[in-house]
Amino acid sequence: MEFVLVLHNLFRWAVVVLMVYALGRMVGGLVQKREFTGQDRKSLSWFAISMDVQLLLGLVLYISNGWWSTLPGGMSQSAVRFFAVEHLFMMVIAWVLAHVAALGARAQRLAPAQFRRATLLVGIAVLTILVSIPWPWAAGHGRPLFRLAELWWSWLV
Repeated sequence: MEFVLVLHNLFRWAVVVLMVYALGRMVGGLVQKREFTGQDRKSLSWFAISMDVQLLLGLVLYISNGWWSTLPGGMSQSAVRFFAVEHLFMMVIAWVLAHVAALGARAQRLAPAQFRRATLLVGIAVLTILVSIPWPWAAGHGRPLFRLAELWWSWLV
């Protein structure tokens, strides 16, 4: 499972890059008052797909680590509560927002409405993701920015 943990850790950067790209395209389209293009749709789709992969990796970790079994007595411990409940719940919300943004952009017919709605949804997803990442400086549940060293070490030992 160490390999999946490292993948989950590293793939978050793909999610961050794709969400910033999608948000940039949405804000740019809104400010420039331009037509909603195929590239705009693709940016939202790639962001949603990256969230799919990240959610799948996260669920593998959640199930394999047995986080649900720690819930009855572990809610008083900040790290257990964060990973067993808060991180999972908030990231599922962000996942839903990413998909609603991608699907909603197809449903809207007018470019300003598409950009407004997508900007709002992706913006909320971005905030939700940034709050839910276990940053190294987070007290009690911080994790390293990159876990490559752990992966190399596990292969050497």
